[in-house]
Amino acid sequence: MKKSLYILFSFLCLASVCIANNIQIANVSIVNNGPGLIQVKFDLSWDNSWRTPAGQNNYDGAWVFFKYKTASGNWTHMTMTGSNNVLPSGFDVYQTTDFLKTGAMIYRDASNPGNGSVSATNISLGVINSLPYNIDIKGFAIEMVYIPAPTVRPFWGDGNGSQESLNAFHYTDNTATTSSVLQMRVDANGFDDAELTSDGIFVYSNDTLQLTNPLGTLDPFPTMKALWCMKYEISQAGYRDFLNTLTETQQATRTTTSPTSAIGTNVMPPTATTARNHIQIKTPGVNPGTPAVYGCNANNNGVFDEASDGEWVACACLNWPDVAAYLDWSGLGPLSEFQYERICRGHTSAGPQPAVFGEFAWGTNSIFNAIYTLSGAGTAGELVTNSAPPAGNAVWSNTFPSFPEFGVVRSGIFATATSDRVSSGASFFGVMEMTGNVSEYCITVGTIAGRSCRYVPNGDGNISVNGNAQLPSSYGGFWPGMEGNTNSSAINTCIGGCEVTGTAGVMLRGGNWISAPSSILAVSYRVSAQPTILPRYEGYGGRGVLYIR
Repeated sequence: MKKSLYILFSFLCLASVCIANNIQIANVSIVNNGPGLIQVKFDLSWDNSWRTPAGQNNYDGAWVFFKYKTASGNWTHMTMTGSNNVLPSGFDVYQTTDFLKTGAMIYRDASNPGNGSVSATNISLGVINSLPYNIDIKGFAIEMVYIPAPTVRPFWGDGNGSQESLNAFHYTDNTATTSSVLQMRVDANGFDDAELTSDGIFVYSNDTLQLTNPLGTLDPFPTMKALWCMKYEISQAGYRDFLNTLTETQQATRTTTSPTSAIGTNVMPPTATTARNHIQIKTPGVNPGTPAVYGCNANNNGVFDEASDGEWVACACLNWPDVAAYLDWSGLGPLSEFQYERICRGHTSAGPQPAVFGEFAWGTNSIFNAIYTLSGAGTAGELVTNSAPPAGNAVWSNTFPSFPEFGVVRSGIFATATSDRVSSGASFFGVMEMTGNVSEYCITVGTIAGRSCRYVPNGDGNISVNGNAQLPSSYGGFWPGMEGNTNSSAINTCIGGCEVTGTAGVMLRGGNWISAPSSILAVSYRVSAQPTILPRYEGYGGRGVLYIR
């Protein structure tokens, strides 16, 4: 019998220039060619794509995944098989080597270099053979950037011999690190343990750490292998779409306000006055059993998800369990602080990019220092009209817009058709807002809890019935805060439900829109590694990565 489908259009639409990158999945359907030959078929397009064989020598792509439900059921992740895939000429697909696949990365192949909009029609990906009949389908797409493995050792820390950012990595004080044969350390502080501040840690290119000299056990830790990174921070559209696939119980965990609250209730801010978080109750849920429907409503006119309702603004007010749940649901994983610095600073075949004291994600220590003026606030074309080169651009305490709204801004807001890396605020590889806007949750190397995050797995697309990230024990890897861990001196492990409800093992990097002075936003500035549950603070958000395995 042919499957009867109600095709729903859903997308995570993010931005990098004056108009949205407009990533879209359309015309989703199930193709049934017999046992073992079930496919999900769709069209995919996005703007401002690239593939370059020179310079940063990388490319972007779209991470796609799907959820389905029956009329009386809950949304369920659609698992792929990795076989029976069909793509149009000029495109390729990457899927992890796991037995069953959570999603697929669609990207330009080597025969299709260049820049500009791309469109791939009639993509078909093999999916599991046990889908029920009469299902609704939602397709999701997130723009990602391929981060190649370094061909030479990158710099960590920004010491120039006489000064360095606060608690920056170094060999000896004020000396950036470039070698695996010397111990990496940091200055003594209130959050890193003696292993990093006194003994030192050796870091190797095969994603391992060694804590003793000269011999000892190599400990897996995400460091230098190739991976994919979200081009933008989690957007409000992205978090809204996440909430709209959850049960009422899960929604209650992942928001501040009950899903049964009145229409128009803001659901993420810790206070009613938090700047620029526009996710509201669109249709109240019913307890028990009926989830709420959420929408964006920046202008508070009661009409949701309009063109000016802030869908493309970065989603602040997220604590670590919120971000972890979103990443697990989307099949992604958390990045480490080593990866954060490498993605910002980059590396080339000719040698590592020299460390610059106080440098920001765009590679200089010059940053714009006046209040930004917004045009098109809340729209896909939201932009700043008064930035001034040669200073790099980021949203921080001295620049966040005060009119017509104040707070976080649209992801990719500084990139235009004529901008360069500095004026767009881009990292070496083209990842946006690694400096400012919202702070990035990263796995820290400075505590036992962080270093215990071995073989950090990608999420499996499913979160717990309570609404938390929940990794199968069979994965053999760990995320920060598993099993409610709030003890930075205790390893993260999976001996019970494997849910991420604690915070031990994460820290914040990159600064945010409230951060001051500007030195807090520097790539190598390290602070805020806290084991306790962080609040849904106005400056906290995040992004994820896909580990290539």
